[in-house]
Amino acid sequence: MSPTRSYLFRFNRDTFLLAFAVFLLSGFFYLLTLSPTVSWIDSGELATVCTTLGIAHPTGYPVYTLIGRLFSLFPLRSPVQNHNLLSLFFISFSNLFLFLILNTIFELLFPELQKSWRSYISLLSTLIFSFTPTLWSQATSNEVYALNSLLNAILFYLILSQLNLKSRGKLAQSDKYLYLFFFLYGLSFGNHLSTVLLFPGFIFLFLMVYGKSFFEKKRIFLLLSFFILGISVYLYLPVRSSLNPVLNWGDPSILSNLKRHISGWQYRVWMFSESSQAFWESLKNYLHLLYSQFPFYLLPWIILGFITLLKKNWKVFISLLSIFIFTIFYGINYQIPDIGPYFLPSFLVAAVWLGCGIAWFFSLLQRRRHDPRAVAVILIILFFSLPLISLFRNYFKQDESRNYFAYDYAGNILRSIKKDSIVLTKIWDHYSPWLYLKYVENKRPDVRFIDTELSRRSWYLKYIQQNYPELYQKSEKEINRFQEQVYLFENGKPYDPNVIEKSYVDMIQSFLLKSYPEKPIYADLMTDEKFLTPFIQFPDGMVFRLQKDIGYYPYSYPEFQLRGVLDQGTYKDDRTLFYLKDYSAMIQNRISYLLYFKQDTLAQNLRGKYGELLARPFK
Repeated sequence: MSPTRSYLFRFNRDTFLLAFAVFLLSGFFYLLTLSPTVSWIDSGELATVCTTLGIAHPTGYPVYTLIGRLFSLFPLRSPVQNHNLLSLFFISFSNLFLFLILNTIFELLFPELQKSWRSYISLLSTLIFSFTPTLWSQATSNEVYALNSLLNAILFYLILSQLNLKSRGKLAQSDKYLYLFFFLYGLSFGNHLSTVLLFPGFIFLFLMVYGKSFFEKKRIFLLLSFFILGISVYLYLPVRSSLNPVLNWGDPSILSNLKRHISGWQYRVWMFSESSQAFWESLKNYLHLLYSQFPFYLLPWIILGFITLLKKNWKVFISLLSIFIFTIFYGINYQIPDIGPYFLPSFLVAAVWLGCGIAWFFSLLQRRRHDPRAVAVILIILFFSLPLISLFRNYFKQDESRNYFAYDYAGNILRSIKKDSIVLTKIWDHYSPWLYLKYVENKRPDVRFIDTELSRRSWYLKYIQQNYPELYQKSEKEINRFQEQVYLFENGKPYDPNVIEKSYVDMIQSFLLKSYPEKPIYADLMTDEKFLTPFIQFPDGMVFRLQKDIGYYPYSYPEFQLRGVLDQGTYKDDRTLFYLKDYSAMIQNRISYLLYFKQDTLAQNLRGKYGELLARPFK
């Protein structure tokens, strides 16, 4: 086959076809397991932000927002399916670039190994990694980490290509691909700031390629210019924010707000703030997560590759080890529940070590002049066993094709409430899917759903003013009092936490008290009791109706949408099981309420209708 002559893509047609095969094979299984709608955490919010061109939670993610906006225009069943498909493409392409990364490293480490073997081992290693649970989970629902994985893989491939060319004495005189690297690196910051963790490893390899000439004034000036051009995508935040989009998180139209938003100021309380005991517990959790990606039958290959890379190319070894260590150190010091995707760069490094271990083994067989047919048989056995084991081992848990749990949960809350209702929640997993239902699917536009945790921020009060003007006007006095106090906190001025807390509670209570009894008011199962002290709670569907008098209030129980809830063939993770318990809890609350007021027939009917759900432990 004739080689494809290009600075970046120095491989023959067969290698290109294998790289494309990685994309298609992984993408096919991702497509089979693709989520049909929003999931827990940020999925609903991100789909809403992309569809309406809003401002996402810190750090804003402008690159993902703009690309997501383009995908939201595709004529699929729903915008969120477009965004889920976008994640599929991002991860599939990142797998393609991992294949190219491995092929480039094998060319550096094992020049004696047959080119076809290098390509097939790259294919084998990449397919193993493509079916690991954390990476797979990012390919089936919309999140920013899929694009982050792709950008990281492209960047690493660019710099490895230059190192490979230098080792062959063919380093290009032009710096155009160096400029491309720094532009993409700046752009990657516009997607997720965790890219900074890769900087030590990247800069080390650049120094190995260019030496002191890397610091030439003209080159540094141009590199910084391209980096700034890439990161300038953050200008989207103040420009779009000034136009008052539907969701304007952080209101970054103001410079001080923009700084706080981009830096993730509100999340710093979870960073490097835990005890040493919590640190070691987080490290233990990481090791458990790493083992779930690469079980015992893969660990020997990873260890072998680690040693091989150390011996054969210390430059690449140090770069990879730096990425591995910095990613882990940051991740285990960031105390959030959905930390898994932050570790993806370390898993990619482990996949490279895995590939190097397998390549070393076949290099050994070639050096010892084993029968090529026997070697081919061993390669075929590995190819058909290791990726398939990874595929079948993780398929059930990663199959999101029937996962409607978050979407239906938010919908069942809406089914439970009357027209023009006000609903309090402090649970993001309730609120995020609701954002999608309201602003993308235009379901129940009459409902005023208030997140009490977001209400602690001044930008959210502007959201209430813009979207619920009547509610805002009634409580303007309490809102202004709280805003005066929270301004001190947000701008680093002296404040009294007790005064802030009192004005905050008074404000939330005023939303309820000044709307009662003209508007139906509700709270979900996890709303803080401190807001509800003036009221008595009565179970209505998936929420509590708030009343001031004890009594029996008739209620037409809704028909819940419960797709997959009772299906044993649909996987439910711990987060899902935690929320599914709410169904039986709220139904039982209603039954107890009915029995207390001697409504035995209604209680019996309700128990009969949802008997199977009540009997399910969900644990």
